[in-house]
Amino acid sequence: MNVIYLNTHDIGRYLEVYGYPVHTPCLQELAEDATAFSHCYCASPTCSPSRGALLTGQMPHNNGLTGLSHRGFPIHGERHLAAYLAQNGYETVLSGVQHEYLLRKEEAIGYQKNLNAEAYYDTSLPECERYLAQDRMATDQAIAYLENRKEGDKPFFLAVGFGCTHRVYPRVPEEMDTSHVKVAEPIPDTPENRKDMAAFQIALTAVDGFCGEILETLKRTGAYGDTVVLFTTDHGLPMPNMKCTLYDTGIGVSLLLRDPRRGKTPMVDAMVSHLDVFPTLCDLLGLAKPDWLQGHSLAGLMQGTQKQVREEIFAEINYHVAYQPMRCIRTQRYKYIRKGENGYPFFPPANVDDSAPKECFNNAGFFAQPVEKEALYDTWLDPQERNNRILDPGMKDVADQMRKRLQEWQQETEDPLLAGKVPLPDTAICSTPDSYSTKTQVILPECRKNLEALRGVLQNAIK
Repeated sequence: MNVIYLNTHDIGRYLEVYGYPVHTPCLQELAEDATAFSHCYCASPTCSPSRGALLTGQMPHNNGLTGLSHRGFPIHGERHLAAYLAQNGYETVLSGVQHEYLLRKEEAIGYQKNLNAEAYYDTSLPECERYLAQDRMATDQAIAYLENRKEGDKPFFLAVGFGCTHRVYPRVPEEMDTSHVKVAEPIPDTPENRKDMAAFQIALTAVDGFCGEILETLKRTGAYGDTVVLFTTDHGLPMPNMKCTLYDTGIGVSLLLRDPRRGKTPMVDAMVSHLDVFPTLCDLLGLAKPDWLQGHSLAGLMQGTQKQVREEIFAEINYHVAYQPMRCIRTQRYKYIRKGENGYPFFPPANVDDSAPKECFNNAGFFAQPVEKEALYDTWLDPQERNNRILDPGMKDVADQMRKRLQEWQQETEDPLLAGKVPLPDTAICSTPDSYSTKTQVILPECRKNLEALRGVLQNAIK
């Protein structure tokens, strides 16, 4: 049986199947022939750490990828899903984005073929055009690969990554009326933010179409009936109080998973983690589970023989643009978040992507508000996680229990944050926590020795 892994940046659960006002008919059709998980959470709401956790089945502090790969953070590549499947007789193929390792060195994480032509890496186009052009190429390359397969070829693992839902979004046509666009829930409803959301929706609809073309090719070539299809994203939208936060708007993600032997199953409401995908694929493909996996197979949920596989999920933040150590535990009802020390009392501004919503929040004083050391939310009474009840006497027993469970998990997984700080790898760079723009970051002095080695893969000019 084959596997196709379709992934895109920064969309959270913003799909039609989850009830959002976006146009994603191709993914809706996939969801109707698959299992959609309504309560899936990533292990870390930042790009590389989230993907690394999904594809190794381990938390970032266990697989090594505690920050962004293009900023020099390494991963234990031998634990990557592509490497594991290559060892088990699969042809492992990449088309488009991967964000777990340095570009053009994908063999280190197990990919035997990289379909990206040299033109894919051309940076001469503006970002608002480049990402769409790259996604068009990634789609065409994936389709050509599927069309050219021959009878008797090895089963394949094909990863197709899309980039245009990452900022900078495509341009909004001047004639487009954005006055009726609904902004994301944590964002103020202003004309600028509506236009920003419209640009996101244009990108998302493009990704939906690209996925539809690839799925149609699977059907046309006869491979659909023998292919596990996985669609997901890395974390929430790149806006304040979403990406790079441990709120549900940061860690809540889409997950569509199709077992070709069973077809559609009802929407699964059980709480699941990205860590659960790797062991699930092992079960669906009939492979032994490697001993490093930290998740639980979802096969029983998909087959209707189980109703729950876990009582809680954990998530973490270590490094994004700046160091921002945080941990959380979420149960069916409660969320507990704890902030580690980084010498900065506020939210690191550069950990929010430059955008109209960011400027809106900045102008209102968001980045001058101290970050609470601890937070406890009742997600049934307060699904937007805005009423911190950590000091509520009536919640003391819940708070104590959540602290204890988080501490036990940190000890079980040998979380380096217990020692005071997650180490910065010798090869990596990190910005000062007061850096404002992602384009004008100030690099810590101890990281400057690594700047030149990373110059070819850094996405922005930095100081």
